[in-house]
Amino acid sequence: MPAKSPNALPPYRAMLVVDLTDFSGNPAADQGRIGADIPVLLRDTFQRMGHGYLHAEAKFVDHTGDGQAMCFRPRALPTLIDLFPATLQAELADRAKRTGTRPQRMRVSMTVGPLTDKAGPSIRDGQGAARIEVHRLLDAKPVCELLTRSNPEVTLVAAIISARVYEDIVVGGYCQLDTDSFVPAPVEVKSYQGTAFLHVPTPSGDLLANGFTPQQSVMPVADKREATPTPASVKIGKVSRNRGAVVGNNSGDIQTGGRR
Repeated sequence: MPAKSPNALPPYRAMLVVDLTDFSGNPAADQGRIGADIPVLLRDTFQRMGHGYLHAEAKFVDHTGDGQAMCFRPRALPTLIDLFPATLQAELADRAKRTGTRPQRMRVSMTVGPLTDKAGPSIRDGQGAARIEVHRLLDAKPVCELLTRSNPEVTLVAAIISARVYEDIVVGGYCQLDTDSFVPAPVEVKSYQGTAFLHVPTPSGDLLANGFTPQQSVMPVADKREATPTPASVKIGKVSRNRGAVVGNNSGDIQTGGRR
């Protein structure tokens, strides 16, 4: 039998998605106006970056109601990583000052991978695993918590990038931000599981006190006898990113040890 013809590999594209936090908390009468302003906000952000041409060159743009998805050539990724989150933060802060209103807050996600890319607008534009991944990252608990654990008047943008983007662009040295500007975090949304990397251009509140991934809370000990298990049931080991040790017994794990 003749070999099956291979599927054509779509071009690699960079995906950027933004989403307004607590969009549903706005009155229904205002949601249409707020949603319609998102494309203007992003256009102004790209112009403020000094890279308005990237906005014009986007392979496709998809409004999501409370956010927007944009597709670019991969060569745009270093510029997007270096400038987009910080510039969006500044744009949101300035808008709040001009209008005298509460600042809007947004999450940003980025990834890269093969995506369908037809000549001209098409419902089939942007189909592929990378499109699914970028939306899963946007909804991930670690990036959402960056905003809930920070000052809503100070930290207006939280970003998350895929492992592929981190390895290829950040570790590869193609952007100005270095690896210390990102913190790894496990991501589990629906069937998606992986490791992504968090970035906050203007951290505040608990993010400054405890970092981007908070330490696990110490379990209370109800009975002192449970705090001294028999040697056969003791397990002691390091806990990644918690700077402590775990002492386990038949009633569960107890985290001990202070921060360094």
